[in-house]
Amino acid sequence: MNESPQPPFNSENSENVSSSNFSWRLRTIRENLRGINREIDTTQVEQKTPVQSFQEEAKLREEIAALVVLLPRIEKLLIKLEYDPLSRSLRFLRLSSKQIELRVLFEYIEIAIEVLSDKQPSIGVARKIRIDIERTVNRYEHPVLGLFINRFMDIYRSESEPLKVVSGLAFTSVIAAMFFFGSLVGLARNQETELDQKIASIQNQLEEIENQLNESNIFITEEGKVVSGVQQNNNENIFGNVVGATIQSQDLRDLVEQFRNETRQLASLQAIRTQKQQDNSLLFLIILVVSSGTLGSVISILIRISDFEKRDSSDPLVPIFTGAFKPIIGSSFGLLVFALFNSGIISLQLLPSENTRGQEFFFSSLAFVIGFSERLAKDVIKRTESTLLGYDSSPSSEQQVTHSQEVIEVQSDKKNN
Repeated sequence: MNESPQPPFNSENSENVSSSNFSWRLRTIRENLRGINREIDTTQVEQKTPVQSFQEEAKLREEIAALVVLLPRIEKLLIKLEYDPLSRSLRFLRLSSKQIELRVLFEYIEIAIEVLSDKQPSIGVARKIRIDIERTVNRYEHPVLGLFINRFMDIYRSESEPLKVVSGLAFTSVIAAMFFFGSLVGLARNQETELDQKIASIQNQLEEIENQLNESNIFITEEGKVVSGVQQNNNENIFGNVVGATIQSQDLRDLVEQFRNETRQLASLQAIRTQKQQDNSLLFLIILVVSSGTLGSVISILIRISDFEKRDSSDPLVPIFTGAFKPIIGSSFGLLVFALFNSGIISLQLLPSENTRGQEFFFSSLAFVIGFSERLAKDVIKRTESTLLGYDSSPSSEQQVTHSQEVIEVQSDKKNN
């Protein structure tokens, strides 16, 4: 294969990609690629190529196309480094070797092309070289996400279907675990809030006011009613007064009024806290149901992981997305069934109504089974559809009559024959 003469080496530009050297490398690579295409076309014309050779040539052309795509990506990176002030400063101080590493990638591409241009091209070797080049380019194009992109591409290129499914499954499982534990931490922090501190402060104030009133022989109920006090003649009111005692001191009257106001405020805050505790319990139950449905779906996929080896997916992304979205489907089904039972659309006698822990374990187990078995989830949805629309999935009376008439006609025909 013809090669263009290499320009003379210049020591001053040994660390930079000069325009002439860069153009020469691109021109050489293009000429080698054209030579490979001409040889492939000549081979197809001169001899009848069997099906296996057609497949090999298709893989060869695909590998060549992948190498060609890398050329403009590397060129853009080199231009960016050439005109970036920070990169130029680091290069001047000899603190950066990015340009040298990118320049070496052209040599790797030339090696891959030489491997493909042999009479018996080694596509596997060229593919490994190309993958190594892609890793480096991805790392420079995406400094933050380059590592994740390379890992994803490794899974994408893998020929193992179970590996792709497990990888997608692991991605979703990690997110689900972070959501679950993060939610638990959030609920734990909400246990001690400013509302509880206000309630405790008001209770302390009420206790102090009650002690002050008791010292003056005035007793008051939790509802704010004075049941014993001091009369104007300073005689002790032995039986008490449910309406309210006659209190001489204005300070004591103010204390009684303050006690009543604080009591009303305390009742309001306690009602808010009770509602908030109920909301937290419901939120915890929802998190538990979603996590159980996800876990059930994950276990179901892991048990049936060997079945994916027999599948032949035309798109490499299908197994990855299958493993990633199956747990989401399981958790969604679990949450749906939880909502159906709590709304009363579907009633079940086994549901524990008084035991809170029993409800948590019941819905957790139910969500796990729903996530594990999609068939059960579909049956529950069909039953819900029948309940909402008001019809039964069993055959109607007209269909049964028609079927009976057909059976009678068939039997009569057999007797006549």
